[in-house]
Amino acid sequence: MIRFEDFLKHTKAQLDDNQRKAVNVLNNCVVSAGAGSGKTTVLSYRFLHLVLERKARCDEILTLTFTRKAAREMHQRIHRHLLSCREDEEIAQQLETFSEVAISTLDSFCATVVRSDSVAYGVPQDFVIDDDKNLRTIGRVATELLDQYPQSPGAKLLSELYTPDSLIDTVLVPLASSYYCLPKTVEEDGAERILAAVEDEYERLLAQYREMLTLYASFTDKGNTVQGYKNDAQMMLSKMDALEGKAALHSLLCSSFAHRRAPGNGKTEDIQTIKETVAVYRELRSKLCMALSIMLAQDQLYAVMDFMRDFVDRYQKEKRSSGILTFADVSNLAVTMLTENKALRAFYKKKFRYIMIDEFQDNNAQQKAMLYLLAERTDREGEGIPLPEDLQKDKLFFVGDEKQSIYRFRGSDVRVFKQLSGELASIGGETITLGRNYRSEPDLIGLFNTMFVNIMQNEGESFEADFSTLDYRNASPGVQSSCTVLIKPYREGGEDEEEEDASSVEAEAYAIAKLVRQMLESDAYLIPSKEGPRRPVASDIALLLRSTSNQLSFEKAFRRFNIPYTVQAARSLMLEAPANDLYAMLQLTLYPDDRQAYATVLRSPFCNLSDWAITHVVQEPLFSILPSLSEDDAERLAACGAFYQRLHQAVGSESLSTLALMLWYESGYYLSLVSNPQYQVYVEHFAFFHRLAQIQEEQGKSVSQFVDFLRRNLVQNEKIDQLEVIKEQESGLQIMSIHKSKGLEFPIVIVGNTGSKGRGGGDYLSTFLDIPLPHYLSTSYHISATKQAQIRHAGTLFAGSEEQDMEIAELKRLLYVAMTRAETHLILSGAFTKNNRGLDPSKKADTLLQMLVESLPLDRDNPVYDEGILKVRPIENIPEHYLYSGEREDSSQVIARLQIAERWYEQATPAYEGHPIRVATTKLHPLVHGGEGEDLPRYPSDMILDGYAEEQVTGFGTFVHGLCEQMVLGKEVEKLSSLMPDSLTRVLKAQELAALQEDALALCRGFLESEWYEKEVKPYPVECEVGFFSAVEQEGKTLVAEGAIDLLVKQNDTYLVIDFKTDRRRDELLHRFQVETYMQAIERIHQCPVRGCVIYLRDPSLVLVWEGESV
Repeated sequence: MIRFEDFLKHTKAQLDDNQRKAVNVLNNCVVSAGAGSGKTTVLSYRFLHLVLERKARCDEILTLTFTRKAAREMHQRIHRHLLSCREDEEIAQQLETFSEVAISTLDSFCATVVRSDSVAYGVPQDFVIDDDKNLRTIGRVATELLDQYPQSPGAKLLSELYTPDSLIDTVLVPLASSYYCLPKTVEEDGAERILAAVEDEYERLLAQYREMLTLYASFTDKGNTVQGYKNDAQMMLSKMDALEGKAALHSLLCSSFAHRRAPGNGKTEDIQTIKETVAVYRELRSKLCMALSIMLAQDQLYAVMDFMRDFVDRYQKEKRSSGILTFADVSNLAVTMLTENKALRAFYKKKFRYIMIDEFQDNNAQQKAMLYLLAERTDREGEGIPLPEDLQKDKLFFVGDEKQSIYRFRGSDVRVFKQLSGELASIGGETITLGRNYRSEPDLIGLFNTMFVNIMQNEGESFEADFSTLDYRNASPGVQSSCTVLIKPYREGGEDEEEEDASSVEAEAYAIAKLVRQMLESDAYLIPSKEGPRRPVASDIALLLRSTSNQLSFEKAFRRFNIPYTVQAARSLMLEAPANDLYAMLQLTLYPDDRQAYATVLRSPFCNLSDWAITHVVQEPLFSILPSLSEDDAERLAACGAFYQRLHQAVGSESLSTLALMLWYESGYYLSLVSNPQYQVYVEHFAFFHRLAQIQEEQGKSVSQFVDFLRRNLVQNEKIDQLEVIKEQESGLQIMSIHKSKGLEFPIVIVGNTGSKGRGGGDYLSTFLDIPLPHYLSTSYHISATKQAQIRHAGTLFAGSEEQDMEIAELKRLLYVAMTRAETHLILSGAFTKNNRGLDPSKKADTLLQMLVESLPLDRDNPVYDEGILKVRPIENIPEHYLYSGEREDSSQVIARLQIAERWYEQATPAYEGHPIRVATTKLHPLVHGGEGEDLPRYPSDMILDGYAEEQVTGFGTFVHGLCEQMVLGKEVEKLSSLMPDSLTRVLKAQELAALQEDALALCRGFLESEWYEKEVKPYPVECEVGFFSAVEQEGKTLVAEGAIDLLVKQNDTYLVIDFKTDRRRDELLHRFQVETYMQAIERIHQCPVRGCVIYLRDPSLVLVWEGESV
């Protein structure tokens, strides 16, 4: 019999004290395993310990991992360890059935549970898991329901609140796929619960708001500021007491009445009271507006609830009938089954004596519930999820690291892992910390300790990770680790002052590529190996990015320095030449008359024809061999033509993936690329292109549909979903997202583009009270005299700043994960821009770069530092041509090339004398004055503009239009000058510009405070600058009128077209033609009554209105 200690002696394995303690523990345990602390070793050795010490057989241990790769690695490790103990007869016997041991992902185990009882939940036992097919099913069901005639009230409302694409792709698809997983349905009393919560909150807010008004109304200070607040409070109380009903109160509170700026530097007691309470006062009023808006829109809430009930019901029926589920369905069903089916729960409780789960920081409450169900005491069969006291005391073994929880967007919740220790400790459980990092060099660990003590400092929030100092191993002999920080400071006057300067991210990419080339060619960045210190090769280096949106800039820079690289996400696939060439050949196969595609094929590696030859053959029949062609060009054209014929025949019978292989290999395209060192980086693109063809093939797409897909996506810098390729080995510098790097390690890590803010998720859904819904209203309310906000769902009423704080907390963890991938050398780079400098001390750092600068700390305007292993250097501007290899052509070379291609520029036919068919609406009619107009009030700015040209007068009108539209939409304008056209800012003096801004504000406020605005605009949805094209007849010709409507107001079943005018004279005839053209266009587009009007902002009481019948 072989014991665990015998195994350690035989293999000479060494465990530190905490690792040994974790391996030997027999109570419920939470292991906090830091980066590089050997958690995989601990998990595999604990499995071995349980088996060798006869605590359990292999098939009595459930081991769960986060990824399939981790499960395979764990299976192989444990199997290898047991093989070394096969002389033990009992171990040898268990090895015979080791392939059946439960080492899998949590998703895979959930599927096994669900198959045990799926029929009882209306799901066939042979169900399959396919998230992609489900997404397509959701889109189809949603489209059918929205297109159903007549539309339901809910469908009609949602169609008004969202654009068609966003309604399906960003609202209904996420709701069905992430929230309404089997067997969850839309709650019957969901609307009542929401309204009850809002009603309670409303009563509380109203009482507090009245108290605040009463306080302000009692002020005794005689100063103007205090008296203004006092008078407003008294008038507000008086108006509120006189009102009847919530609708009237809503109208009052949402108006611009009684909004004042915060007081200045006064020091009286009343002033201090206002300063301390004005933020609360404003929040109370805003939240009352929200609560009233929701209560007054309850019909809309019920309509959306009915729509969602129908939508989810149809989608789930389709899933059950097809037997195609999602991973989320399976996880949800597994918990439901184990909760409700006690016999099934008892079976699994008995089957597994021990449960070990890895990476638990990336799980959530539902997954914890499933593990608690499996760990329930055998003498208990309680209802619902077991409490900690109902658990067996020695069954659960959790491994995770709260500092590495970075999958919140997938539903993980770091709070669950943090709470585990306390819950299990209450029943005698233990917590063990693996604090020694065996991955990184000691000097790097010292830097991590210095930085993350500051970065992860918190006030004890449950969603924050707590950092404790990391221990370290011995240093590698002969190697000096380093940390290099490259920062591009922000310079006032814009990023690209010189026309030919590269952008900030391109300058950063260039600096990184230049440094990588230095790493590969010098001894400055040696790394350890079995043979001793050595220079790194490209595959020893990884570039990690928060998002891959700027990946192309780094690829371009690496190609410039001939650095081989490999990518995890083919962000640049559709931006580069290979995809365009492959598309062109397929396009030409389907559409032989497409001369642009033909020219692309001739110039591409498919043919590599000379410029002279292309100009002479491109208009001839396809692949015609002209006598004037050189022998080389003729051979190339003939070979390409022969391949084209083979491809043309194959299109009718072969699969998309086979066609892709033909394009790449049989055509000679691949050989052409690898023959040129500069193009070898493109070879990897084919793996992604081939995978894309396979995906389209699996979806049943035809060749023409595949070509349409390629055409839509060419030159788009977008990541194509689900496009991942498994590679046997990585042969160059690896570019990947930080999330993809989780669990990996590299001798040299570059964390690039740290100044990126990432992409905001957007507020498209409501999950208030755990009732997932789309938005169900869009009501505006004033938050100041000029600014407005909108309420779209009840969740906004109860939302605090916690959501943003949770995002920033995860960003800290993302930086920790990125930096701790490094073994020997770490490089951090980023650029400061106008919008990411973090100059407001009251706001938390929201970029990785800002966190770096604040933790070290560094001077963001002069980033220079050199001490110990840390070196900080500025990134300099570079000319854009630095990013392109090769010598630049001189003028004689350019002229020579143009002469060769002279045929392109020959004018074969006389120039066609064209007449414009698209005209602006303002040019459709002659300027006819009515003659009966009247002068409107003048403003100080008029005298200023009188001294300038018509261009400046027009510019002022443009400025007022833009400002008025922003104010109508309730958008905050930080700097009025940002809206002023160049025709004003480059000519007028600062004092004159200030006067124009003051008059513009007065004109806009006059409109927003007018009775007409309150009645005709404010209560309704509004769109600004609505562009359109409309066919009109003029002088016997059909023209396309192009225009933009200042404001388009949807008034129930009628549209109101509004045109602003800053003219100094009121002239009905002059402006009527333009407005009527707008009205005719909207009437044709929407097929409903339309009214039109002109608003003279100098006197908003003068409104010219035309009814639809008069058009």
